Amino acid sequence: MVLPKVVIQTASTCLILVLTACVGTSPPAQFYLLEPLTVAEGIGSVASDKPTLALAPVRIPQYLERAQLVTASGKNTYQLDELNRWAESLEDNITRVMLQELSSLVPADVVLTGSQRAKQAKLRLVVTILEFHIDPQGQAKLAAQWQVSRGEEVIVSKQSAFQIFASSHDAQLKVQGLNQCLNRLNQEMAAALVF
Repeated sequence: MVLPKVVIQTASTCLILVLTACVGTSPPAQFYLLEPLTVAEGIGSVASDKPTLALAPVRIPQYLERAQLVTASGKNTYQLDELNRWAESLEDNITRVMLQELSSLVPADVVLTGSQRAKQAKLRLVVTILEFHIDPQGQAKLAAQWQVSRGEEVIVSKQSAFQIFASSHDAQLKVQGLNQCLNRLNQEMAAALVF
């Protein structure tokens, strides 16, 4: 018995689709957030006797404006980790963590520059992240420029760099290392703030 050509082609197509579906699965993506390493007491409460610090939204370089974790694989070469991603915009995440940590580290109400209370701020803090990734040796690296001003007068202008061994393979350890670098930056800036 000879099967019609159409039946053979249809069966072959179905078999190919079934095999492709079985082979084409990949592990699910993991999502990460930076978290404040110190917890502020009473965040959100208005304390009128405290001075106000206005924090500008943190700026990051374009190579970090993506969901994937970024790892340097060599000189001038970076890899994007498709399976390990930031759960929100890295710029927003860093700004939020910085706001929360500084709120617990400095004797001031820390607010974003766009808020109504920012108009009363005695000091303004502007931070630009220059580098925030894992290097080929598994070191978490953070470099940032930051500036504190009182009115129009710049009272502190500094560039800081931090490096902590994290991992070259484990994404959770990479994020923890980057988180520790951010915490150290926040501690350094807090120590420089004089009201």
